[in-house]
Amino acid sequence: MPDQRQLIELIQLGREERVLEYKRSSPFTSIRQKIIRTALAMANCRDGGTIVVGVWEQSSGVFVTEGIGSADSATYDPDQIQESINQYADPYVRVEVHRVEIGEKNFVAIVIHEFDDIPVLCKRDGPELRQGAVYTRSYRKPETCEVRSQTEMREILELAVDKGVKGFVRRMYAAGATIEAMESDAQKFDKQLGGL
Repeated sequence: MPDQRQLIELIQLGREERVLEYKRSSPFTSIRQKIIRTALAMANCRDGGTIVVGVWEQSSGVFVTEGIGSADSATYDPDQIQESINQYADPYVRVEVHRVEIGEKNFVAIVIHEFDDIPVLCKRDGPELRQGAVYTRSYRKPETCEVRSQTEMREILELAVDKGVKGFVRRMYAAGATIEAMESDAQKFDKQLGGL
């Protein structure tokens, strides 16, 4: 979870990145679908990502940190955001909503965590969303897209495998096994196979 200082750095970065998306001050309902789509994609990226509301692109590559209006800010209820995203996510997406103040300006930072065990699929059709699609953030430019290459799919699958291996090792230790015991058993098994 990013701390306040890290969130301020993201807000002031002044450029979108694969895991950082800016949105202009708007009520949640008006950009709800864009936030959902971006959240589904960021959940499939290593370390997740952050959506900042209150920064907009004035011209190509020039971002303005104008902040979010108080009326718009009031519409960003963490429970509603979590529920809205998870109406489309399978499995769930973990979300944190932070309010950040920089000088006289306020911002909303929506932090999206990477998936816990298996990649996130879109579980139903919606505006700009397709049931069964796997979304990610492109390396070509900061955008959300369906997985469209083996490279993008491989990255997601490798993240899932890494999580699976870590889970296996935790279970192994919880059951009382050790790496040394497993190596010893593997050596015994290899000797038995050698005799065949």
